[in-house]
Amino acid sequence: MNKPQAIADNTANSAAWDRWTLSHINAIALGAVALGFVLRVREAWGTFLNPDEALHFFIANRASLHAVYHASLTQAHPPLLFFLLYALRPFGNSEFILRLPSVFAGGLFCWIFFKWLTRILGPVPGISGLIFATLLPPMINVTAQVRQYGLLLVFLISGAWFLECALEKDSPGLMLISAASLWLAMLSHYSAFFFIAAIGLYAILRILSCETSTSTAITWVAGQIVIVALAVSFYVTHISRIKGTSMAEQAFDGWLRKSYFHQGSDNVLTFLLTRSFSLFQYSFGQLVVGDIVALLFLAGIVFLLGNKLRSTGTRYERAVIFVFPFLLNYAAALRDLYPYGGTRHCVYLTIFALAVVSACISKVTRESAVRAIAIAILIVTLCSIFRTNHAPYIARMDQSRNNMLHAVTFAREQISDSDPIFVDYESGIELGHYLCEQEAVTYDGSIPGFLVFHCGGHRIISTIPDVWAFTPTVFLQEFSRLVRVADLKPGQVVWVAEAGWMVKLDDELRKYSELHDLQTQAFGNNLRFLKLLAGQSMPIATSDVIEHDER
Repeated sequence: MNKPQAIADNTANSAAWDRWTLSHINAIALGAVALGFVLRVREAWGTFLNPDEALHFFIANRASLHAVYHASLTQAHPPLLFFLLYALRPFGNSEFILRLPSVFAGGLFCWIFFKWLTRILGPVPGISGLIFATLLPPMINVTAQVRQYGLLLVFLISGAWFLECALEKDSPGLMLISAASLWLAMLSHYSAFFFIAAIGLYAILRILSCETSTSTAITWVAGQIVIVALAVSFYVTHISRIKGTSMAEQAFDGWLRKSYFHQGSDNVLTFLLTRSFSLFQYSFGQLVVGDIVALLFLAGIVFLLGNKLRSTGTRYERAVIFVFPFLLNYAAALRDLYPYGGTRHCVYLTIFALAVVSACISKVTRESAVRAIAIAILIVTLCSIFRTNHAPYIARMDQSRNNMLHAVTFAREQISDSDPIFVDYESGIELGHYLCEQEAVTYDGSIPGFLVFHCGGHRIISTIPDVWAFTPTVFLQEFSRLVRVADLKPGQVVWVAEAGWMVKLDDELRKYSELHDLQTQAFGNNLRFLKLLAGQSMPIATSDVIEHDER
């Protein structure tokens, strides 16, 4: 067989495979969603709650919905997840039960994302985008925890999907469903504001270009009025009250420092480039691959705005839906209103990021479904094998539920009821959840400046929320203050428990000569107990060097 004939045969075979793939695209998509669901179940199974997850249940574990709502006002999130966790309690309080809403929401998000992407960009971007959404490790992780992001993603994409359906069918009913989905997204997470602003402008352009009926347009306007009313209500009753709090300051200057613009030390353009690339690094879970797909995203934007790709809507509509959300979030970060970059707080941007990257892959492969799927699977495989873990991070082995069970057994059997357990706020939430067997924790106020509660006969003394995690300096200051205000007698045994993201206090304390022989009982790398004596010789606290991590 001559070479031209072989090329022709290969081309024909490739075209045949593409036709078969496109004719079975829904079945392939369902298979991918099912695999993603299984991976999310695996992610949610067999590990103890991380501190943020435990905190979410702590807020929800109240006597009434009214109490849950008031407790939620101390957090930086709307109340929907807390209400949902409150309602779940009769069905059980295990880690898996508490994570199930996110798991189901994550799986449903993937399917609706596929349908939305197929409608606006075509089946080839749709299936490759689905592979990213359902199989990328960060997408699995963020939708398999007791967090708001699974709910956020499914409600946002539902709002976008039903908007397209409502415009196509000129249906006021579908438009109402779209609006209701966006209301629920606002009740899930405040990052929904950016998505809703962008899709609202997009909807105006689409309504004007689609010759939408008056009833459908009025329904959309009514939905927007409710959205504005919700936004104003949230600002007055919650957002305005947490601005300027210690929690907000810690985020700005601490664990989200890189994702806020700092006047005088950051450059506007450099901030845009570094944080945009870091967003893709986070979304794909791999530094090099993240940088490559960020370039694909830029190429995809050029293709979309240059009418080089098949898509619904005009050039201006595509610019609004795929570019405007990034610019809004970037502008908010410049004004110190919201973080922008490689953090889960911007996970809603992955909807647009994955869509544009998938469109670019479709263009590069000349809309070959087989080749696009192969490239998507290759990228996912590389990201899974060479995964880059963003802080804060607990290795699955260290987060094994058995480690927590052993730690609780140690506390019950090896720590005397007369010996107080001293913890930072993070560890107190974590330890209280397990040592108290998921019962509601009540503070008794017996020691000024500390939170005191009792679990299984043990007295646990926690720092206030402002001291989320101990650093060596903060610990030495707080321990000295505890001995003084609690009037602990010299020689009184005090156990220090650490349970959280970065558990290394004992390693830092051993650098001081006075604590060189400090003994630790460890259960993995993220659960430790230290034994100290009130009145023992302690080092003088010095300034800590704080590492700024994204979480």
